[in-house]
Amino acid sequence: MLYQLSYSAKVGVSYRMLGAGAKDAAAREGSRPIRCGVMGPAPTTPASVSTSVRALGLRRAFGSRVVLDGVDLVRETPGIIGLVGPNGSGKTTLLRVIAQLLEADAGTVEIAGRSVERADDAVVRALVGWVPSTPLAWLDDDVTRNLRYAARLAGISRAGAAPLVTSAIARWELESVERQSVRHLSRGWQQRYALARADLLEPPVILLDEPTIGLDTDARARLDVALAQWRSTRVVIVASHEHEWLAQHADELLDLGALG
Repeated sequence: MLYQLSYSAKVGVSYRMLGAGAKDAAAREGSRPIRCGVMGPAPTTPASVSTSVRALGLRRAFGSRVVLDGVDLVRETPGIIGLVGPNGSGKTTLLRVIAQLLEADAGTVEIAGRSVERADDAVVRALVGWVPSTPLAWLDDDVTRNLRYAARLAGISRAGAAPLVTSAIARWELESVERQSVRHLSRGWQQRYALARADLLEPPVILLDEPTIGLDTDARARLDVALAQWRSTRVVIVASHEHEWLAQHADELLDLGALG
């Protein structure tokens, strides 16, 4: 069964069942239909997974406007890549291509050694944790239920999702807010929920889009701790307009503005 996920500030993430021919329509709208894991078996992850990202020659245009034009991003070992550049330089677009939320017009992407031939690969999706600038959530549902939904949409069975959610809540110290709706969390707690969601399957690749927006001092410190922990075990790609903060954390910087 095919569903289309969408997001709005009012209701958060929503989905609708798609009929025949709707996949092409969804693509024209710029959103990606996915196969809902609740309705099928869990994706199988390779027994041995490398920690790497290889994106070569990526090109993406929206109408006549070229946003990515032959962009290369390669990281073969754990570490943090910072994406910098002015608004419109393609930082979010590049992250969305790597996250399989958007197909490139040209170029190739490999995640953990696996080639992404189309933006609908359940195995590769499980290898990437995505933290957009606005949290992915059913805003009126609580933290625990949202994490459970995320696991089920990734293809994890109900029985398998429970320990993953329990572990994520403990790992990110969400116990005090686990029964609160995401809508009513502070920005700092929403960010911690978003990081837990991205880390739910402990993927080798984490993508962060403008993660510092709206964070207070304590929340920023927790984000810094998360980056320090991931740095030695994951490939983390961070897009941020805060160049000084990003330079302090990144092992390398990719300036998309300089490529235009």
